[in-house]
Amino acid sequence: MIKPETIKKILVINLAFLGDIILSTPAIKALNAAYPEAEIHMLVVPATDQIARGNPYVGKVILYDKRGIHRNLLQLWQLVKRLRAEQYDLAVAMNFALRSALMARATGARYRLGYDAQHAASFLTHVADSSRTKVRHETENQLALLAPLGITAEDTSLAFRIDSEAAQKMEQKIKLDSARLAVAICPYGRHPLNSWTDTGYSELIQSLSQVADCYLIGGQAEKEALEKLNSQAGGSTTVLAGTLDVGELAVFLRKIDLLVSVDTGPLHLAGAVGTPILGIFGRSDFRIWGPRGQLDKVVSKQPACWPCYQRTCPHHDCMRQLEAREVIERALGMLNHRIS
Repeated sequence: MIKPETIKKILVINLAFLGDIILSTPAIKALNAAYPEAEIHMLVVPATDQIARGNPYVGKVILYDKRGIHRNLLQLWQLVKRLRAEQYDLAVAMNFALRSALMARATGARYRLGYDAQHAASFLTHVADSSRTKVRHETENQLALLAPLGITAEDTSLAFRIDSEAAQKMEQKIKLDSARLAVAICPYGRHPLNSWTDTGYSELIQSLSQVADCYLIGGQAEKEALEKLNSQAGGSTTVLAGTLDVGELAVFLRKIDLLVSVDTGPLHLAGAVGTPILGIFGRSDFRIWGPRGQLDKVVSKQPACWPCYQRTCPHHDCMRQLEAREVIERALGMLNHRIS
């Protein structure tokens, strides 16, 4: 057992995607509670910089551009020297990837926690079992990583710190009508197999636009697809493709009445700011990645091949079998709850 008073500075290493960074919030909160005198820093990739900065338990964010500048060995060494200069007492590698454990070792931290996957144990002082013998939510999986430190916690709630400057910028870009309900739809995930059918989305948009202002959200790379979907739905939505940065998106999501989303980053961000979520889940397991707020709902067909971890699928039954009627009824029911 590590004496709490000996831990003054912690580095959390999480080099994964946006959703993973958000879902690590309960684990970082548990570290904060276990080592109350420690300052917590976070090492992330550039794409998740703003998400990490929104974590209320993180004091400093450091970027590791593993696909960019830090591919250069000299620049990587400069990063390592910067990390070592911080004199971390504890480094926590949140991911299975060997790279995370190597970075933990490179910090020179006395205590180093991570998973036993990919032969990483030799770089760590405290090792967690990487096998997943039972299905549990990813927030619980990340909390379980802390067991070798003797840390246990049951609070899996998410949180995100809203930046006042981001709030001002969002309100300058988007004027929400306070007299109307507002619904955001995030139709496309990072992986194409996570997405529902455009026909289903079109029917959903046409129905919801009768009772609410609808917004299609996504990145700049999805602008063409979102514009096409809006056109298919009769031009009844506002397309926000790369319009908002992560901080502004958090503000926007906090203000709307409902987010309808596939399994992707904005779904988890909405959970962190308390927005009611209707999750559309196909191949991925909602028991692990689904929203968990009191008002949140999930629609999922779960064919015989579910859950699926394949990169390609000849039939995509998990999404094609999902009828628009089911999603529309669930979404309208959630909006009626907001009105009442």
